[in-house]
Amino acid sequence: MGSLRSRPKATLCLLLAGPLIWAQSPSLPLPYQPAYRHTALEALHAFYNVAFHRGFALLDSLERRFGPYAGTAYLRALGYSWQIELDPATTWFDTPWEKAIARTDSLLRCCSPEPLETYFIGFANRALYVRRLYIRGHLLRSVWEARSLISLLSGIRQYAPTYPEMQFELGLYEYYIAYFSANYPIMRPILSVFPPGNKERGLSRLSQCARDSLNYTQTEAAYFLGYIYLYQEKKPDSALYWLAYLVQRYPQNSLFRRMKAEALCEKGRYAEARSTIASWLDAYEKNCFRPPCYLFFSPYPTAEAVQAYGLMGLCYREEGNYEAAGKAFERMDSLLKSLRLFPAPTWGRLQREVAIYYKRIGRSDLAQERLRQIAARDDVPGYLKKPLP
Repeated sequence: MGSLRSRPKATLCLLLAGPLIWAQSPSLPLPYQPAYRHTALEALHAFYNVAFHRGFALLDSLERRFGPYAGTAYLRALGYSWQIELDPATTWFDTPWEKAIARTDSLLRCCSPEPLETYFIGFANRALYVRRLYIRGHLLRSVWEARSLISLLSGIRQYAPTYPEMQFELGLYEYYIAYFSANYPIMRPILSVFPPGNKERGLSRLSQCARDSLNYTQTEAAYFLGYIYLYQEKKPDSALYWLAYLVQRYPQNSLFRRMKAEALCEKGRYAEARSTIASWLDAYEKNCFRPPCYLFFSPYPTAEAVQAYGLMGLCYREEGNYEAAGKAFERMDSLLKSLRLFPAPTWGRLQREVAIYYKRIGRSDLAQERLRQIAARDDVPGYLKKPLP
């Protein structure tokens, strides 16, 4: 066998994997063991309620108790992804996100033999990388990188009846492959190498996960259902069902709150939409004394306030209260100028709403100036550059 001195890598792997091997014996994979599941779900709930320090502390406790594990590393990467989702105006969380994704991959290669780990965590970690590219505006590259998911898809299909979390991944895959194929012709050559999707079946799988309280993906499924119905399917009633649930469960999450308000706007319920985000904006103004404020230091990031004020302006505009709309858009503009980084598509959408406001009050000159600003940027989608209604 040789001495331990001559086999340092093997010894180190055994030392690191020891707690994991003990924890995974033989009945249940580690994520399904009650002690692990309870703390892991508590960490996820902390992330969704913007209590990131507590969430990461809970993951630290899992690593101390169970040792290095790919599932724990993945949950850490998911926490960083939510920080970016809630505050896209900073890149401070990108580096730890990349490191957590890389560490998850490393632990999967080293010591994760269960199908739940190989396929569910492996697929989820690759999908998280693709999601990061999408959030940062690299749409085509995100689709290209999604090719790495194909090799894991057969395992996901095989084990989905056994592990309910895999229904979430399969549902997202089936919906978005069908959606992008139908709506983005430029992507069809790339998507032709993927197994075909099915929107209805994908949404059904997501709904199944969102109703399972013990499913690790319950909140992610509810969020994606709200997102899909609001922005892609244009079904605000269905979106409102899921977003109202998320706001009730995670009242500190400004993204869930704003999306609910957007769904109410789509229904023409403008006063309810404004009241949904008014308390958060009041808290922002009381806590952010010198903009910009970032999620790293405060639960009230300026990037979110920009979008909330834009939504306020839209609601007042549609109600015919142009004075209040003008004040909301003015505050939006002033906060936007304080940010050095802001997602281009969102910037373009907000500028277009202001342009519509100017046209409504008879200032076509200012409306056209906003449209010229939008047209001058190559990183703004073309549909936002069309003539105003």
